[in-house]
Amino acid sequence: MGEVRGGLSGTLRLGAITTVGLIDLPVFLGEFHRRHPGVFLQTSAAPTGSQGLVEAFLERRLDLALVSGPGPRPTGITLTTLATSVLDLVVPAAHPLAKRHTVSITELAGLDFVDFPAGYSNRTVADRAFAAASVPHRVAIEITDLTTGVAYVRNGLGLALLPRVTLGKGQDVATLTIDDADLELQFSLAAPSERTPGTAARAMIAMAHELLRQG
Repeated sequence: MGEVRGGLSGTLRLGAITTVGLIDLPVFLGEFHRRHPGVFLQTSAAPTGSQGLVEAFLERRLDLALVSGPGPRPTGITLTTLATSVLDLVVPAAHPLAKRHTVSITELAGLDFVDFPAGYSNRTVADRAFAAASVPHRVAIEITDLTTGVAYVRNGLGLALLPRVTLGKGQDVATLTIDDADLELQFSLAAPSERTPGTAARAMIAMAHELLRQG
């Protein structure tokens, strides 16, 4: 990274999950670009979701990563939580559960689900919750974006667990809270803990902390 005439320059390699939802990623990255137009922001995704981004980050193929998921932070990474949400159960409007507000995870045994592939944070959170309750998590259809998930549910092809903050009203689906499972999803900025980030990376970390204070 370099500094030219008081401004930053160079390349910042940022990994980002494609199904962010919890924050407005274009707004966040646009603000960074306005502040530091001399930095080439190279953003990439990973076919295995947050897990793949963490692996790329630890292999130093990324400078920073925007990831989501549960559990403790991996060794070598500092996580700054930017947003949290809970996964709600999404069912077709005509489904027998649609008129209810809450449901137990044990009632979902034997039902088909629409979910993300293994490695995506949504799937990790859901798999852990089902395993903790000793309930099989039967995934019939795998998706890679939230909108498609709602469409599959609407057409009766399965139920889904999706972040509460991304779900709108209507859409011919109903949402319920699973009241006896840990389904919290965190969205975080991953930075190195065992090496000093570059200048541009430090600028993005600082901006993330600034936005958190404002929020």
